[in-house]
Amino acid sequence: MSATLGKGLRLLEALCLTREPVGITTLSREIDMNLSAVQRLLGTLVASGYAEQVQGRRYRATLMTWEIGAQVLRGDSIRRSVHPILRQAAHTTGYTAFFMMNNVPFATYFDKVEGRNGVVYSAELGTTVPIGATASGLAIAAFLDADQREKLLAPAKRSQVEYTPPTDSTSFEATLATIRDQRYATSQSGFRKGVNSIAAPVWIENGSVCGSIALTADENELKAEDFAELGRVVVRWADEATVQLGGIPYPQDQYSHT
Repeated sequence: MSATLGKGLRLLEALCLTREPVGITTLSREIDMNLSAVQRLLGTLVASGYAEQVQGRRYRATLMTWEIGAQVLRGDSIRRSVHPILRQAAHTTGYTAFFMMNNVPFATYFDKVEGRNGVVYSAELGTTVPIGATASGLAIAAFLDADQREKLLAPAKRSQVEYTPPTDSTSFEATLATIRDQRYATSQSGFRKGVNSIAAPVWIENGSVCGSIALTADENELKAEDFAELGRVVVRWADEATVQLGGIPYPQDQYSHT
C-alpha cells in the first residue's frame, strides 16, 4: 500500500471515530504522525469532501463516509438475506434481533431490528467488540475453523478496540464446548449490565461461520429461565439464515475433533 494512502486512511479513521471536532495537535498525537503531515492530509480530505473544518482549527469527518458505507451495505448479500429473518424474530418475540458479523478476533454489530420489548439504547450498528465479550461473539467463536481459532491466541487491535486472549484458556474452551453442544450462547449482564442475550451461529456456502443471530433485551424481559426454550428458537432462525446463504446448518463433521 502507498505510504501516503495508508497515512490518509489512518487519519480518516481517527476523524470518524472521534465524537467531537478535534484539533491537529490531538490528531497528530493519536495516530503518531507529525503535524505537517497531518495538516497536509487534512487539506486533501477537506478538498475531497471527506472532512470539514469547524470551530476554528478543529476538524471532523463529513457524512460522505456514511454515504459510501450505506451504498456498500445496500448491496451486501448477507444483509439482504438475513434482514427479513431479523424482522420476523423481533416481531415474534418482541426482543431486539441482531446479526453480528465475524471479524475474528472481533465481532461487529452488522444489522438489527428493534423489538417492542428490546433495550431502548441497544448497540449501534458498526460497533466492534472483542469476540468473547458478548453471547453473539461467543456463538461465533465456538465454531471457528482452525485458521481462525489461531487468531484468538494473540492480542489484536481494530480501530480503538483491543482484543486480549483469555487468561484462563481452560475455562474459555469449556465455555465454547458447551456452546457447541447446545448450539447457542447466552449471556447475563454481559457486555451491558442488566441486559441478557441469546445467539446462534450462521454459516455461509464455504462452510465457515460468517456471524450469528441474537436476541437481546432487559433481564426482566428476557429471563434466564427462558434461555433453553428461546435458544432452540434462535437456532432455527440461524439455520434458516444459513440455508438462505447457501450454507449447511451445524456441519458436525467439522467439529468432531474439537
